[in-house]
Amino acid sequence: MTLMTRKLPPLNSLRAFEAAARHLSFTRAADELFVTQAAVSHQVKSLEDYLDRPLFIRSPRNLQLTEYGQRLLPVLEESLDNMAEVIKNLRLEESRGMVKIRLAPSFSAKWLSPKLMDFWHLYPEVSLSMYHGNQAVDFAREDIDLAVTYGRGYWPGVDSYPIMQLDYFPVASPAYLASRPPIETPAQMAEYYLLHDIDHETWLAWYRQVGLPDISLKSGYIFDDTNVLIQGALDGQGFALCSSQFVSDHLQSGRLVKVFDDALETDYAYYVCCPPNHLTRPGVREFRDWMVAQSEITSA
Repeated sequence: MTLMTRKLPPLNSLRAFEAAARHLSFTRAADELFVTQAAVSHQVKSLEDYLDRPLFIRSPRNLQLTEYGQRLLPVLEESLDNMAEVIKNLRLEESRGMVKIRLAPSFSAKWLSPKLMDFWHLYPEVSLSMYHGNQAVDFAREDIDLAVTYGRGYWPGVDSYPIMQLDYFPVASPAYLASRPPIETPAQMAEYYLLHDIDHETWLAWYRQVGLPDISLKSGYIFDDTNVLIQGALDGQGFALCSSQFVSDHLQSGRLVKVFDDALETDYAYYVCCPPNHLTRPGVREFRDWMVAQSEITSA
């Protein structure tokens, strides 16, 4: 059987048109493709010459698709998306190699790092490349295999498993407490500087739990990283709400003191998560399963 030769324009011209049509801007398409605006314009013009059809209506202020451009765009978007997905899956299949992980910094430092030697002893052929940040991963756009994310575990298209549940109670340094009158009630603590996490809600939730839902909190410092918040408490900057999983060593050493025993438990946790197809890679699956097993040992 003789296969019919596919007559297609160059891929670069199709990619340039798709990006320009999606953004309705040559400039934004150039930014996305890491080329110049002139290069995008040239590629689009070459595609129009190939088709002998105009794809855009150009004016000094905006860019619009012609009827031909409107017909071509959805077909091209679907084709490029399918191509990208297949290529991604082919690269993932049966490849241990390097596993790229996005981690919350505090989780990485306090939970994962002390356990990593165990993983490397079990799976010496798996390399881990660890990137740190508190934002959720967009697996469709980012080159990340697996992530540990703080949240409620509901991310569309992503498998997630809870690794570490947190409880929160107030702590402070002995020096900070010694420099102030004795703190005998939660209400007294609110008169001083409080160290907040980025969403500013944890202290309010803790005060609601201890029966003070309407309390007015003194302004304090806001941190987007738990490690820095804990360091602030160690440095005597104020009262912090911390979890035993992150400050147990400081409590044991006496560098921090638990001010009240009341602990806030939330429905948030650290989750290990990734799209289901990423688990077809042995290295990703082995690391995910190892983390789940470690979490069960820790919580037992």
